[in-house]
Amino acid sequence: MNDMTTTHPVTITEKLQWLENRYWKFGEEENLDDHLHDIFEVDDDGQRTAQPRLDPLTRETRGLMVLGASGNGKTALLMRALRADAVLTEFKIDQGGNTLFITVPPEATIKKLAEIILAKTGYTKVDAKLRAADAWEIARHRFGLVGIKTLVIDECHHILRSGPGRDIPAAIQALKHIMQSEHRVALIISGVPGLKNAILAEPTGETMRRFNELPLSRIRTGSKSAAMFGRNFLKSANTLGVHVDAEDALPERILFAEYGQVGKSVELGKEILRAAITRKCAAITLENAERVFKKSKSGLDMTPFHAADWNVVKAELNAIGWGQ
Repeated sequence: MNDMTTTHPVTITEKLQWLENRYWKFGEEENLDDHLHDIFEVDDDGQRTAQPRLDPLTRETRGLMVLGASGNGKTALLMRALRADAVLTEFKIDQGGNTLFITVPPEATIKKLAEIILAKTGYTKVDAKLRAADAWEIARHRFGLVGIKTLVIDECHHILRSGPGRDIPAAIQALKHIMQSEHRVALIISGVPGLKNAILAEPTGETMRRFNELPLSRIRTGSKSAAMFGRNFLKSANTLGVHVDAEDALPERILFAEYGQVGKSVELGKEILRAAITRKCAAITLENAERVFKKSKSGLDMTPFHAADWNVVKAELNAIGWGQ
């Protein structure tokens, strides 16, 4: 699938829809694909299949842990994989599919997560008195029944938080059993760095050793990822019929404004483009961009979108401790 299509939207509605559906690559897509090759079987042509790779001795599957700070693009990266991957297809009750994508709510317990999985796979007979362990046994059985080969748990750190009604050891055990039960599946979990720390707290370390790690970092100035972000922003502006002056260094200013956090930088970039589209602006000025930025970051005397040479603005912001 080509994430940057060659279609040219005309109306405001078409342009907004086009922008909303765009995924801006930032360089981790190839890294994710490389990690997926390690947890799935490949065919004789070297192509990855949907069949989880099993340990020859234990017959257990492998897991992948995607780690990054909030706003670093974990969710978008995984959701894009389901949209673009030729093998992994998101499961929906009325359409089937081999990959179940779950987002854990902040308040969820390990039992609640099992109930979400049951509901997502079409099981509606959950007894309120059902124990967490029994709910998970049914959930794992559902994987085999509906043909799920991969489970993706986004925001997984939520089930490993301490507090009333929470059982962290049981949550870790549930993750491990997903990879070793009769209806075992490949397991991909994502969360903030604390997710790894919580799993490492298991005395035996048995669960952590089953996971490979894919850490997502912020976009550094001058990096390949920064260049890709700039190209995506400018290509999108061109497709939407909005002029961007190269001398304004808008992509660099956006990344600096959001401290290189992928998700937040993409969100800000798209909001700036959206503002131009809905107001029928032929071009994006630094004043336009600053107006958008200040709607979520008010009270600043100077921002990265200050109307002056970017190198001068950046030096001044660094001097006053921007981001410290």
